Amino acid sequence: MNVFNRVVVVLLLLVGLLGGILVALFPLSTLLFIDQWASALYDMLSAVYNTNPWMFYFAQGVLIVGLLLVFGTLLLLELRRGGTRTVTVVTEEGQRASIDLDSVAMRLAYHLGQLADVVDATPRVRARGDALYVTVEVVTSPDIDVPMKTHEILHLLREVVEERMGLRLGRADVRLKHAPYTPVAENTRVIGSTPQ
Repeated sequence: MNVFNRVVVVLLLLVGLLGGILVALFPLSTLLFIDQWASALYDMLSAVYNTNPWMFYFAQGVLIVGLLLVFGTLLLLELRRGGTRTVTVVTEEGQRASIDLDSVAMRLAYHLGQLADVVDATPRVRARGDALYVTVEVVTSPDIDVPMKTHEILHLLREVVEERMGLRLGRADVRLKHAPYTPVAENTRVIGSTPQ
């Protein structure tokens, strides 16, 4: 849904931008074109209404139903987009508990922050059915072994989510970003070097 929203917003912005530029560059021609197009549409609809009013009403009904189906569905999906903000844990005895997704994210951030060379960790957690989908943005020191650190982070995510919290990890995405190198002071000497 997020991709669809972006596409729609980009298209609307492009249309608005191009329309605004056309009106600014050619205001009279643009308004004349709109007036001619509106007059032609009015003449066509008047002709249909005058010859067969029931066809006109039928077309109105089809248009209204189509708009309600398309835009009403998109509106409902957009309003429900946040989805559930909790996930349910079921114990072996069949008991249930609901955990807030923000609490899961805070717990993951805490444990990830304990890893060596991790400067900052920002997890985003979504629930789909009984599974958690985690995307975590991790800032690390700049000289880490990337494959090893990625494996360590994924292992910790699975351990915290599945073993310590009793949830199911559906998918985990790790996005690494290195912290900037700290500049070396000019008066720092390398051990074993001779002074000049």
